[in-house]
Order: sequence, then structure tokens, then C-alpha cells
Amino acid sequence: MNVLHLISGRGPTGPAAAAMADVKALCAAGHRATIATRSATGLMDACVAEGVAAAGGLKLGKGPMRLLRLPHDTRVLRALLRELAIDTVHVHRSDDQFLASVAIGKTISARLVRTWHRDPLGVPGLLLRRIARQVDGCVSVSREASDALTKNGAKQSVFIPVGVDTEIFSPNAAGSNAAPRIGLVGRWKRDRDGRDRGQHAALAVFSELDRGLNWEGALIGRGELGDELRKEAYEQRKLSESRVTIQHVPVQSPRDFAAVLSSLALGLVFRTGGDGTSRAAAEMLACGVPLLVADLPGLREFADDPACVTRLLPDDPRGWARQIESLLKTPDRLTQMRAAARARAEKSHALKVRGDALAEFYARL
Repeated sequence: MNVLHLISGRGPTGPAAAAMADVKALCAAGHRATIATRSATGLMDACVAEGVAAAGGLKLGKGPMRLLRLPHDTRVLRALLRELAIDTVHVHRSDDQFLASVAIGKTISARLVRTWHRDPLGVPGLLLRRIARQVDGCVSVSREASDALTKNGAKQSVFIPVGVDTEIFSPNAAGSNAAPRIGLVGRWKRDRDGRDRGQHAALAVFSELDRGLNWEGALIGRGELGDELRKEAYEQRKLSESRVTIQHVPVQSPRDFAAVLSSLALGLVFRTGGDGTSRAAAEMLACGVPLLVADLPGLREFADDPACVTRLLPDDPRGWARQIESLLKTPDRLTQMRAAARARAEKSHALKVRGDALAEFYARL
């Protein structure tokens, strides 16, 4: 199978990171896969650094500029499809879907597949039905999204768990700390809805935790909210800096980042990322870190295996704190959950598992 992932992102985050992971997954499963995007971007640099096959030359853009560049991008993409003998084009955004549809037209024989990283029900009904029916198949980041696409006319729709490199993200000497580390991993930024990635919710949970128990809290990430988070943690909530750390993690290699994750005894996940799910959650599982996740689409699917993931109400800091305290008081159970987390990652989130699932879905179309 020969797949082209078309993505217009400038940097290796959100849907662009998902596209890169899918190319790695397909290659791990024995298929050929390539990223198609703009030249001279952070995304292209990341592809080179991580050994992901990528082709540039597209101009892309937003709004009116996208339409002005459509003839050029159509010619470039059509040439790529023929040169690389592509049988499946996989897109991750509506603008990219439109470009791919025009390039394929009636003269090129290739499947068109779309991953939906946002809630489909956020798209107006008539437009959703048109977009969903235009592609040969839809990949979703939650079962709820998959069901919504099917109801709105998608020819085929499937939920496939997010994939991560379980060889890089693996357990190390985690657990050697004197106190179990409870951490939230994510960018310190606000999304379009004005909410952060769960950092304030995690601080609320840390405030509820029994100070008499042995634990450490950590907000792991980077971004513009660092000062705001420190102010809330240390001035407003009066948390001790020796107890709760706002841990800035610079851009680093995946292996170095995996070492940071492996230091955790328990991970907290309150929000999805820009790709509609939580890559950090899957990475923590691969590092042998059990999770508490909010009961939201794109997150609740992690709790399919209660041996390593517990699903909780999103806005209940006291309930999260009581669950953490229960685990801290039963260290043997926490140890068992660590082993189960790694086993779950190998079974459901390994790159080859994701690649096999994608290829099987493509073949059904």
C-alpha cells in the first residue's frame, strides 16, 4: 500500500503531529507512506529530524490565498500522486480535503480518507453531510465522532486508537523518587475556547490532596501560561514549591521527553490536544504510567482498560483527589497499574498496531 498524508500545518503539532505519526505507523506495518506539505517549515524540519519521508512544493495557505494557490497546488499534488503511484490520500483538514478531491478528480485512481480531529457536530448539518460524503472513508479520534459521521452519511467511519512509538516511549527507572509524582503533561496555552489544557484543573486537584500523604505534583510542558500557573499555584492556592513543580520542558528529542514522562507514577488528563485526542496520554501509558482521564470524547476511550486507566467526571477536583489518595494508600495496586499501562500501550497504541488498522481500513474502501 502506498499512502500520501496531505497536511497544511506549519509545525509538528496537532493534526500535523498526527499525520507524522500515521506515516510512521504505516511504515512500521510494512507500507510506504509520505507527508505532502509546504517546503521550509517547522513540519518539514521535524520530518527530516525524525526520518519521515516528506515532499514539499505546495503553497497552501488560508482563506482567499488558499483559493488563489489552488491551481498551483493541484498541479503539484497531482504530479506527486502519479510520481509516487499513490493509492490512498489521507487528509486531516477540510481545506486539505478540498484540494485532494480536486487533484484526484476523475482521472486519478486513489482513495480519499479524512481523519476528523474535531467534533463533527460542530460543523453545520448540511456542510457536514456534504464533507462526510465526499471522502471514501473517515477515521475518528472517538467513537462518538465516528457514530456522528456515520449518521451524517459517511460511507465508512472507524475509530482507531492513537499510535505512539513504544520503543522510544518505554518505562525506565521510574518510581525511584522518594515521593510518587503525579503529573499533567501538555502545552501551557489556551485553545480557541479560551480554556487551557487542564493545568488549572490539575492545580485544583493538588489543592484537594491530603498534605499528610507522600506525593509530588508536576505540571510538565512549556508555553505562555507559565507565569500565570506559578502565580495560581504558589500565591493563590498556597501550594509549596517543594511539593508542586511547574516543570518547563524545552523542545527536545522524543527519547529525552520519554525519560521525563517515565518519572511519573500517575498521569492526569483533563483535555484533548489539538489532534482531538491525547497523544501525551498514550505516551504516558507506553512509559508505564497509569492514568486518570476526564469522561470526554477522545479521552474516555483510554479507559476501555480499567486496569490502567480510570475515568472521572471532568469538573470534580475533590473526586479526583480522593481517587489519587486511594491509589497512594495502595502502592501494590499502583505497581500493578504500571505494568497494565505498558501492556495496554503495546496492545492498542503501538505504531504497527495503528498502521495495521489504518491499512485494513483503507483496503475495505
